[in-house]
Amino acid sequence: MKRLIIAIDGPAASGKSTTAKLLAQKLGYVYLDTGAMYRACALAALEKGVKHSDAAGLDRLLQKIDLRIEYSPTGNKVLLQGVDVTKRIREEDISRLSSDISTLGAVRAKMVELQRRMGAEGGVIMDGRDIGTVVFPRADLKFFLNATAEERARRRCRELQAKGEAADYDTVLQEMLQRDRQDSTRDLAPLKPADDAIPVDTTDLTIEQQVQLLYRHICDKLLQSGGVEIRLALHSGFCFGVRRAIELALKAGKAGQPVYTMGPLIHSPQMVQQLRQDGITPAEDAASLRDSTVIIRSHGITRQERETLVQNGNTLIDATCPFVEKAQANIRQLCREGYPVIVLGDRDHPEVVAMLSYCEGETLVVTGRNELPDRHWKKLGVISQTTKNTATLQELVAALAPRVKELRLFNTICTATSLRQEATAALAARSDLMVIIGGRNSSNTRMLFQLSSALTTTLHIETADELTPEQVAAHCRIGLSAGASTPDHLIVNVYNRINKLTGNRTTVTSVEDIPVN
Repeated sequence: MKRLIIAIDGPAASGKSTTAKLLAQKLGYVYLDTGAMYRACALAALEKGVKHSDAAGLDRLLQKIDLRIEYSPTGNKVLLQGVDVTKRIREEDISRLSSDISTLGAVRAKMVELQRRMGAEGGVIMDGRDIGTVVFPRADLKFFLNATAEERARRRCRELQAKGEAADYDTVLQEMLQRDRQDSTRDLAPLKPADDAIPVDTTDLTIEQQVQLLYRHICDKLLQSGGVEIRLALHSGFCFGVRRAIELALKAGKAGQPVYTMGPLIHSPQMVQQLRQDGITPAEDAASLRDSTVIIRSHGITRQERETLVQNGNTLIDATCPFVEKAQANIRQLCREGYPVIVLGDRDHPEVVAMLSYCEGETLVVTGRNELPDRHWKKLGVISQTTKNTATLQELVAALAPRVKELRLFNTICTATSLRQEATAALAARSDLMVIIGGRNSSNTRMLFQLSSALTTTLHIETADELTPEQVAAHCRIGLSAGASTPDHLIVNVYNRINKLTGNRTTVTSVEDIPVN
C-alpha cells in the first residue's frame, strides 16, 4: 500500500497534534511533532541566553544543536543535547518563545531540512503551521484544522488545569488571539491553509470525530490508487493441537477402514466435511460404536465415553489436545484433594463437559465474575477452559480472592490461544475492518470476534463466499485473524476474495504469502 505524506496545519489548540498522533497510530505511520522541534530550539536559546534577535548567536547555536526525536509506545520523546526535555518544552514560557523563534529564517531553514529528510519516504504525519505550504507543499493530503478562539481557549484551560496549573480563561484567550495574529501576519511562512488543503472546523467535534473524519479522507485517497492493505494476525489458523488431530485422523483414514470421531474432530464445519470425504465420520453416541477405529477429538471426551468405547472393543486414537489433557488432570487433582472447583468456561462446550466428568466433587461453571454466587469458601480451586481470555480469568480470581481463605488456581489457558488473542487485538487497533475466520461453533474464534469488536468494525465469517462488496467498501486497512480450527485454505480464500472485491488482482496460493501484522 502506498505510504502517504500527510500534512496537518492549524492554530494552537485546534486539535491537530492529538489528531495527528492518533491517526499515525491507526495507520501505522510515523508521527513527527514539528512543533516540538521549534520548542526545543526555543529552550536551547533560553538556556544559552541567546535572544531571538541575535542572528549570529542563533546561527552558532543551530550549528551545534543536538536535537533528536525518538519514538516510543507512549509517544515522541524529545532529546536536546542528550537530555529528555519532552515535558519542559510544553510549559507556557517555551510556548511563547517558540512562536517568536519560529519566525526566524535560519531556524526555520534548519527545521525544514530535518523535517523533509525524515518524511521523504512517506508513511509520515506531520502537524504544524506551515507543513502544507512550506515543508511539504506536495504532500499527498493536506488538512487545515481550526476552531473558534473561544473554544480553543477553553481547551487550553482544561489542558492546563489537568496538569494542576492555574488557568484564567480571559488571559488564555488574549494570549491565544495574540499568538494567532503573530503567526498569521509574520513575513516568513505565515499560518494559512494551503490552497489544496481540506478545511476542518473542529469547534463542535470530539477528538474521536476528528480522527474519523480525517481517516475517511485518507482511506478515500488510498482507495483511489488501489491502496487497500490486508494483513493477517500472527498465530492465525491451526494451532498445534488441532494440526496434530488432523494429521492423526488423515493417517488413520489411509488404512481403508471406516474411522469415527467422537463428535466433530475440530470446530470447523468445512474441515469436518472434508474429513467425511476421506471416510472419517463424526459419531455422537459412544455406545453405538463397536470394534471400530475411534479418534478422540481435540476437545477430549468424557471419562464415561472413554470407558464405554474401550468396553465395546474399539481401537482408540487419542487426539486430545495436550493443553486439554492437562486441564483434565488438574481438575482431577483438585477434586481428589477436596477442593470445590469453579470452571471458567462455556457449560455446553465439549471441552468443559469432558473436564467435569473427571471430578466427582462440587463444581460450578461460570463465564465470568458476574455469574459468581453470593457466598464464601474455606478453600476453592479455579480452572479455565483452554480457549478463554486471560484477562477474564484474572478478573474472576480478583473477585474470588476476598471470599476464599485458600484459593488454588491452575492457569490452563492455552499459550497459543493467548498469543493469538494478543496478535488479533494489536491488529484490530490498527485496522478499520477486521474479518475473523472460523466456525461459529468455535469458542476461541468467538473470543477473537469479541476482542476485535471492542476495538474496530468486525465481521465473523466461516467462508469467503459470505463477504459482500458492501462489507469491505471504503475500508483501507483490513485485518484478518482465524481461529485455531480454521484451515489455511479458508484464510487464503478470504484474502483473495477481499482483493477481488477491492479491485486488486493480487492473489496468493499459500497462507505464508499473506502479509502479517
